[in-house]
Amino acid sequence: MTVVPEPSVLTGPAAGPRAVYSGGPAAPERTLLDILAATARAHPGALALDDGTGTPLTYRALLDEVEAVRRELAACGVARGARVGVRVPSGTADLYVCVLGVLAAGAAYVPVDADDPEERARTVF
Repeated sequence: MTVVPEPSVLTGPAAGPRAVYSGGPAAPERTLLDILAATARAHPGALALDDGTGTPLTYRALLDEVEAVRRELAACGVARGARVGVRVPSGTADLYVCVLGVLAAGAAYVPVDADDPEERARTVF
C-alpha cells in the first residue's frame, strides 16, 4: 500500500487529485445476492436476520425465503427489468426478504412507504 502525502505538501503538476491508498487491483464485481449466497455457503446456520418480532432467520433460511419470493414473482410474470413495488413496514424481516426476492427475480425494487395513504400507494403502483 502506498500512502500519498497530504495534498498541501504536493506542489506543481503533481498536486492534482490522487488516491490516498493504493493496495492493488480492485476486488472482483459482486452483487448483494452474490455476497449473500457466499455467506450462506460459508455460514448456513449463522443468524442472518432478526427483527425482534418473529422467528430469527439463519442465512440458509433467508436464502430459502428469498427464493420463495423470487418463484412467486416469476409465477406472477415478473421478469428481468420489471419494477416491483414493495409496501412492507420498514425494519421488518419481511421487508428485507421482499427486497432481496425482487432483486433475485432480476427486477427493480420500488419502495412504497407502508405509512403512506392508500391514494399515494395506488399512484406509485
